[in-house]
Amino acid sequence: MIVKMNKITLLGMEYQREELTKALMGLGIVEISTVDIDDYREIIGNPDVQAELQRIDTELTQVDSALDCLNKYSPAKKSLFSSRREVTVSEFNNTVKNSDAVWESVKEILKKEEHLINLKSEENRLNNLYLSLLPWKDLDVPLDYTGTQKTVFQYGTIPSIVEWDSVKTELSEKVPDSYIERINSDKDQHYLFLIAHKDSGQECLSYLASKGYNRVTFSALTGTVTDNTGKINKRINEIAAEREKTIEQIKNMSDSRNAMEILYDWLMMEKGRLEATERIINTKKVFLITGWVPERNALDVKKFLESKFIVSIELEEPGEDEEYPVLLENRGIAEAGEPVMQMYSLPSSKEIDPNTVMAPFFILLFGIMFSDGGYGLILSLITGIILWRFKLEDDMRKFMKLMFFCGLSTMFWGLMFGGWFGISALVKYAVWFDMVSEPEKMLSWSLLFGVIHIYAGFALKAANLIREKKYLDALFDVGFVYVFYTGAVFFLLPYIPAVNPDKVVPLVNAGKYMLVIGGVLLILTQGRAKKNIIGKITGGLSSIYNVVSFLSDVLSYSRLLALGLATSIIASIVNQLGVMFDMPIVLKVIAAAVILLVGHLINFGINVLGAYVHSCRLQYLEFFGKFFTGGGEAFSPLKINTKYTKLKSDAEYKMQPMHTA
Repeated sequence: MIVKMNKITLLGMEYQREELTKALMGLGIVEISTVDIDDYREIIGNPDVQAELQRIDTELTQVDSALDCLNKYSPAKKSLFSSRREVTVSEFNNTVKNSDAVWESVKEILKKEEHLINLKSEENRLNNLYLSLLPWKDLDVPLDYTGTQKTVFQYGTIPSIVEWDSVKTELSEKVPDSYIERINSDKDQHYLFLIAHKDSGQECLSYLASKGYNRVTFSALTGTVTDNTGKINKRINEIAAEREKTIEQIKNMSDSRNAMEILYDWLMMEKGRLEATERIINTKKVFLITGWVPERNALDVKKFLESKFIVSIELEEPGEDEEYPVLLENRGIAEAGEPVMQMYSLPSSKEIDPNTVMAPFFILLFGIMFSDGGYGLILSLITGIILWRFKLEDDMRKFMKLMFFCGLSTMFWGLMFGGWFGISALVKYAVWFDMVSEPEKMLSWSLLFGVIHIYAGFALKAANLIREKKYLDALFDVGFVYVFYTGAVFFLLPYIPAVNPDKVVPLVNAGKYMLVIGGVLLILTQGRAKKNIIGKITGGLSSIYNVVSFLSDVLSYSRLLALGLATSIIASIVNQLGVMFDMPIVLKVIAAAVILLVGHLINFGINVLGAYVHSCRLQYLEFFGKFFTGGGEAFSPLKINTKYTKLKSDAEYKMQPMHTA
């Protein structure tokens, strides 16, 4: 159900604004709305908190980076479904009160992380230098040697496609007082040095340039290549040792992780409070808050705030056509359907929450498509154990609850169809029938389930119209549609697989009359919003065509048969593969175990995903398309939003002020 809301308007003293917003955050049930002040900006404004927000954002980034660094080198041991750590308010307050020590840890970790980055940068530079020196490893001349007063000495390269012997021969002929020596070669280049008399140096370089010569210089390097590579290796080893030492120092600071998480959560709370403060309007003396509060809590909130602060509070119900934030509150199966709903859209505050109807259909259709009772048993056991053993966050808990019910539904349909891990010997114990041997019968039932599901969508449309006191609209847009579509279904019964045409003759005859009556009623009513008679008739005639869309939607439910068959047949094939090999009994048992385990795991994974996706698809398109308005804005109260910790109350209530960096 959608929780009813009251509009709250609060006028208070400016000097109490900060304390009051903290109190609202502690209550966690009041949403602060934005107030348009364009017409009054000369006398009122919004509190200027931009500088504070920028500071908070900077500090959040620092703490987050420190935690990332700590988690990188000293990850905390957490279970797969771990929830936020519970912290008492007093412990939270004490940590915040002594945040100076926490900030020292944050800064020290960030300093060490920066040092690690610098070490990595230096290591990369040295590795690149080492790789650049490798081709010259056989050179025993100092790298800083440049020749004498009478000679030119250079290192360089020429492309490897140039024939080395011809270069050496031609150079000696063209420039006799020069010498060139190849140090190394690879697939790209020849590495060389040259010596020439200064008088003929330019001629020598001109010739080599024609061969693609490029000079190589080793700036800032002295000594031979061997000397330099030795120094590089020594420094790289020193860097590795220094890195390990720094990482160990970071690991030794893991004891401060919990305190840093509390600090991060406090900063998040402060950011949320400041962002809410931006939506408050104020003058030098007073401030005004408008927002929403659940109707059931409105009077308690008013009483609490008036007892603590100098305020004037007015509560009122939303206007007849006024939208208000949507807060869903369901139990049991309906609550389990909320994750499916929220992936699509929240309902409008003016319509009925469809989860009570949608969730049972989702679970029912999921079970038909997954179809194997053995797989359903595994799904229910896994999700049941998770729900029992772990403290899950609310969204994850609802999803696991949904999967638990889907597993039970799958077990039910496995019992009905005789599907248990694809074991053919158990099919004869099917309570209803075997869909694999009677696919036409299953297709007929799939289409019937589709009609029922779609009709439930139309029923919700009627309920929404009746809720808005549009009784004639409910009759015209749903009642007459029921008549017309039911007539179409009855008329087409002989063409449905596994239906005996002779036995449905009375229904077919009734369908003809319903088609005519329903069609006439739709033609007379569906164009009623048009102003002229031609528009009314055209609107009515176009509504008749919607039966094609309806029948197309019904055919979409043939996927119940398709996915149900896929699960059953693949499971059966896996079982056959597990026993088909002719080999010694020990190897056969091992091979069968591996094939059955891997095959059923793959089949389970693929088809549980397929059942979930296609169940969602049937809700979103075929079901929601008949009635759902959507577009609701989620109720977003000012409350304690944390990432790492979950506050639990103790004797202390009031939060302590924080000292930030």
